[in-house]
Amino acid sequence: MNAPEKRAVAFLDIMGFKKLIEQAEKQRSMLEKFHGLKHVIESHVTRDNDRLAPSVPPHVKPNYLFVSDSIILSAPLQSDGFDGLVVVSIKSIEIAHKLLEMGFLLRGGIAIGNVWHEPKNIFGTGYIEAYQLEESVKPPRIVLSKTATSHLREATHYNVPLNELGLWQKTKHYVYLDALNPSYIRGIESHGRIEQAFSQYRAYIYNALQDAELSGGVRKKWDATRVQFNYAVKQHRVNVEPIPKPSPNYAAIRCS
Repeated sequence: MNAPEKRAVAFLDIMGFKKLIEQAEKQRSMLEKFHGLKHVIESHVTRDNDRLAPSVPPHVKPNYLFVSDSIILSAPLQSDGFDGLVVVSIKSIEIAHKLLEMGFLLRGGIAIGNVWHEPKNIFGTGYIEAYQLEESVKPPRIVLSKTATSHLREATHYNVPLNELGLWQKTKHYVYLDALNPSYIRGIESHGRIEQAFSQYRAYIYNALQDAELSGGVRKKWDATRVQFNYAVKQHRVNVEPIPKPSPNYAAIRCS
């Protein structure tokens, strides 16, 4: 085995996947939904690099693994002007869009460290840090580790400072991906594609928040997504109405 390589690593968790599997074992409609989700993710993992421009060197392209409800991807930290943190961030945003179009939320962690990323396995402290970070995240967000955040402040991608790329949002405590950035929706070149996608997101989020059967924890995740949706609509000037805050009566409805 060769020495490990310094790479940016994203560990992504598909929220609601376990429940979908339980339902798929009992209901044919849910089984078809499960197969649809599995096909979409597997297609992305196996074919995504084929869609990259021929000018992208092969060794810069991200490596992928798809295991149960987890998607793992990594890229060399710095090579030929490319920055690995930018590469895995953009790919994670694309996956977040793809999943929300199917009604699924995504949570994850992105770290930087030493990694061996083989075709069927991954090892190294960079991977472990991304995995542990994902486990600590509660809302549907993709959060950067301290090492990744430090790199973000200092690095460039094709001589452009990473801070100027608009891929991340900041809170008082951490940095996380602008996961609904519309610039990374597949098929964006089609007229009206952004509004179509965001209208679909809006319907999923709104309907989820109206569901009196949702547990409190799941409802909080969808409400956090509502906030992120409204931020994206305003920040990126998407011509779709923001989602109003749910009425406090939904708790009373659930308990009645």
